[in-house]
Amino acid sequence: MGSFQLEDFAAGWIGGAAGVVVGYPLDTVKTRLQAGAGYGGTLSCIRTVYRTESVFGFFKGMSFPLASIAVYNSVVFGVFSNTQRFLSLHRGREPEASPSRTLSDLLLASMVAGVVSVGLGGPVDLIKIRLQMQTQPSLE
Repeated sequence: MGSFQLEDFAAGWIGGAAGVVVGYPLDTVKTRLQAGAGYGGTLSCIRTVYRTESVFGFFKGMSFPLASIAVYNSVVFGVFSNTQRFLSLHRGREPEASPSRTLSDLLLASMVAGVVSVGLGGPVDLIKIRLQMQTQPSLE
């Protein structure tokens, strides 16, 4: 098989989607507390969101982050892995046969993945935060 591995992208997508589903309610509480919306603390924020918006308030706007963060994670994870493979092939090593990576390969792959991460993650995070800050009650 070539140096491009689809499995790396699939693993990133699955991990990203699972992380959003599990962590999104707590991230919503964290975002509202950081905005200084007058909550007395974490439990006060949780109670207020639940009372005014129901349980759905914790998942408000989750469809966009669920779709985009899964894609984001798969791209970043795939870019990192495929950059490592490219560097191994460029240096004449078999990427799958030799598990030892040089520190410079790891550093360069991390830097490339970091640039991609910031470029994709900034706009995604901004939209996610704006959706989480909508405090009107959910329509059922």
